[in-house]
Amino acid sequence: MLLRSLFLFILLLLVAGCTAAKNHVEIAKNSYIKGVITSISKVSSGYVYIIESTDTSNGKLRSAQGFSSKPCNVGDLVYARLNGAKFDYFAILVTGFERVQEPAIIKKHHRTKQNLTTDNIPIVENIEF
Repeated sequence: MLLRSLFLFILLLLVAGCTAAKNHVEIAKNSYIKGVITSISKVSSGYVYIIESTDTSNGKLRSAQGFSSKPCNVGDLVYARLNGAKFDYFAILVTGFERVQEPAIIKKHHRTKQNLTTDNIPIVENIEF
């Protein structure tokens, strides 16, 4: 009986320890975003960017607004780390990412009955082993 109550007590402590560990949540100080610059405002010592995300995997932000001293243009694809109201890390991945490009030339192949080949079906076929 004593062994059974000791076992239940240890089991209760393990369950309580596991549930207490799950409730612990860490708040990240830095947030990352990969997206396209939609708006730029010039201030005295740099630029204020509004970025809309193109990739939200791995906990990246959907949109962000922050300050950076690095000059960019509207439509550039960037990767940045937002710390408070300032971008600590700001990298331009593709300049002019949203610019409309001319459509690609698609070659058309006109097929006619003259271009088709016909294969003759064999009438007799012998197989030897």
